[in-house]
Amino acid sequence: MFQTPSTINSLRTLADSTVRLQIDCQELPPDQMTELFKLRQKLGWFLFKENEIEQSDIPDEPSPEFKGDKTPSQRLRNTLYVYWEQNTNKKKTFDTFYKEWIDKKIETIKENLNDTP
Repeated sequence: MFQTPSTINSLRTLADSTVRLQIDCQELPPDQMTELFKLRQKLGWFLFKENEIEQSDIPDEPSPEFKGDKTPSQRLRNTLYVYWEQNTNKKKTFDTFYKEWIDKKIETIKENLNDTP
């Protein structure tokens, strides 16, 4: 667990409906910086409280599963939607684009099935 005084300075929603938080903290000593960098790109739980977090504030039980997490296929579909919006002329509907893209990927995988030992 990593704890330091900080401020939530900004939030914004992203195209895939996630929320990006900008959290600023004071200058950290080297050992805390090391710990913070170890946590970079890790999935975990975020807890914010206006006062210092005490051990008694943290439930003494296993963390529940991440409720509301998108499945890998939902994440892929959302990412492809953003790609479709930014990189196509939109002559085809997104559903048509998505189906054709998935069909191409399936065919590519099928073509390589005989190549595997």
